[in-house]
Amino acid sequence: MKTQRNYPVYREAIAGFALVTLAVGGGTAWWTWQINHPTTQVNNSSVIISSKSASEVVQIQPQTYWLKFDDNQIHLVPQLVEVKVGLTSEEALKLAFTHLLKTPKTAELNTTIPAGTKLLDVRVNQTGIYVNLSPEFSQGGGSNSMTYRLAQVIYTATSIDPTAKVYVFVAGKPIDTDHPLGGEGLILRQPITRRQFLQDFSIS
Repeated sequence: MKTQRNYPVYREAIAGFALVTLAVGGGTAWWTWQINHPTTQVNNSSVIISSKSASEVVQIQPQTYWLKFDDNQIHLVPQLVEVKVGLTSEEALKLAFTHLLKTPKTAELNTTIPAGTKLLDVRVNQTGIYVNLSPEFSQGGGSNSMTYRLAQVIYTATSIDPTAKVYVFVAGKPIDTDHPLGGEGLILRQPITRRQFLQDFSIS
């Protein structure tokens, strides 16, 4: 009778010992695997940290372009525009053009863009940068004034990517043979780049 009474206790003891052995064995196996593969978790962790750090330091820095008169010569002068981290190129360029069109000229920095010119839209996609300006942009000034106001727009638009292609519109119409700029009839080969602009027009 003692044997029958103690048998269940003995069976439970065996089962408990087996579970402990399994747990210890499994833990030992996991620890042994960690020792044999010490760099796997570290490498994965470092990759994640590096990716996050890279995204934090990326910041778009657009520039506006102004005119400086020096000894009867005109020079394009860039001015950095401070923008928040995380803005897209399109958002950053909108801020740059807003700054260019609303900031008054100074004794050292000038502009040939007519007062009252408004930015109607800026779009950036894989084909280029599209800048749409209000009708005031085509008013007043001779050919020299028209050339330099276009230079200000094109260089500001390409301040983030100097090799980008630019399409310039006035009131939704491209500046081309059908819609020349102002009374001088200035025409752009669109899309235009900085390099192409320098080839077509003589500016410093």
